Order: sequence, then C-alpha cells, then structure tokens
Amino acid sequence: AALLRMQSRRSQNDEARQNLNDAVNRVLSVSVIHEFLSQDGHHPINIKDVCKRIATQVQQVTNNPDQVIDIQISGPNTRLPASQATATALVVNELLLNALEHGIRDRQDGRVTISLTDLGDHAQLVIQDNGSGLPANFALADSPSLGLQIIRTLVTDDLKGQLVIESAKADPDEISPAQISGTRAVIKFPKRSMAADKMD
Repeated sequence: AALLRMQSRRSQNDEARQNLNDAVNRVLSVSVIHEFLSQDGHHPINIKDVCKRIATQVQQVTNNPDQVIDIQISGPNTRLPASQATATALVVNELLLNALEHGIRDRQDGRVTISLTDLGDHAQLVIQDNGSGLPANFALADSPSLGLQIIRTLVTDDLKGQLVIESAKADPDEISPAQISGTRAVIKFPKRSMAADKMD
C-alpha cells in the first residue's frame, strides 16, 4: 500500500492516480481481515467490525475538506469464516468507493448506510447512498467499471450469492432533503461453516 501511495503521488495523470488510490484501498481492505486473523485465526470474523474499519479507511483516503460524509452501520454482529470475510470486505470496500467517488461526489453532505442482516444460513448486506442514483440506461452486466466487475465476480463466484444494484427513493418520512434518491446495492449469500472453509 505504501509503494502504491508513492506511485500515486508521483503520477501526473489524474486517472492513473485514482486507479492507484483505489488499489491502495483494496490492499487495505484485505489487510483488515489479516489483522483479525492474527488476533484469533480460529474463530469466525465479525463482519460488522470489518465494515467499521473499512468505512474509516475509505473516508481517510477519499477525504474532501469541503464535504461532510456520514457512514452509518447497523445490524447484528454477523460472523463469517475467513474466505467469506475477505470477499465481503472487498465488496464493501468497492461499494463504498463507488458511493463516495460517484454517487455523492457532488454533494456537500453525503450519507451512506450499511445494513447487515443475519438470516441464519444466509447473510445480507444493503449499502445505500443519498446521491443522484444510477443512469437511466444502467445495466450491471454491461458496465465497464472495474470496481463493479470486481463486485460481480466476488459475489457470484466467491460468495455464491446474488447481487442487485438499483436506484432507490428515500424513506418518504425522511425529513432531510438530502435523502431524495440514491443508489442501493443488495448482496445476499449463503454462510459457510468453518469446516468447509478449512477444506478449501
């Protein structure tokens, strides 16, 4: 991550600099899982704690002094084996980067919510921002975005789950005008046992 940061600072190309910064975030999101494993590698990892750490990292890297960003995380403690926790961490990282760099980039007050649901044999994450929503012709399968391609691969291949990304209207009871619309990503996948994880 430090080497990538050095390359980013030396780059004269804005797109290259952004790509390097995104790579830094991906490295750091994996490092969060390794930190948890180093503390206790014999137990499932609390993905809610992982989300909190990643949210803090993403805010630090994409810090804009002219923008106030509020990232809220709700739901129960949900524990996953290491391989699923790593894939989930990367998915959360990519979705947060998308929200901050695209969804709420032009808003002075940005808000992102991460909602966790433990469904017993399944887990569900819902990540929503209060940005401008998706383009009218948006199709996930046709998107050229590397971040979205990474998300699709992780959810469908690694987590064996389902992914929906859509524009979403805010709660009609929401008082703040900032919550007019936004983008919502819903990820649902079966939880694996520690024994199955070790077999891989």
